[in-house]
Amino acid sequence: MTNYDEIDNPLPDQVMRQMDADAEASRFEDYCNKQSKQLCEENDVHRDLIEDFQEWYHSYYCEHKDEVPVAVSAEDVDLINTWWDENGDYYDCDSPYDIDPTPQHLYDDTGGEPPISAEERDRNSLNSKRESHGHRYYSNTW
Repeated sequence: MTNYDEIDNPLPDQVMRQMDADAEASRFEDYCNKQSKQLCEENDVHRDLIEDFQEWYHSYYCEHKDEVPVAVSAEDVDLINTWWDENGDYYDCDSPYDIDPTPQHLYDDTGGEPPISAEERDRNSLNSKRESHGHRYYSNTW
């Protein structure tokens, strides 16, 4: 009679090794996504482009593990520029960065003029017309 408990079955070991490899790959992808999102947010990349950059960053990191730093900082903007040079033609924008083109000196740091009510605007308009047209806007009953 054959004792089936003694059969060496390699399948469970293979399954466990594959599950370990899948879990490690998932952790690595999460790490890459977190790093690349942080890099995009620090450099004001358009929100619509972040997911595409994350995919590119993951594959780039897999191919160039020696070149990519362990901790990404805002100074690693060259990675974004490299991605944009390779893929920028596929997008409708000229730059991956979400930068307001208005020069800083055109912004009003004082808060601007306070808002006025419709009644005050009408009164100011009438006063302006009285100055320019004189007699037509003054009452004769004074």
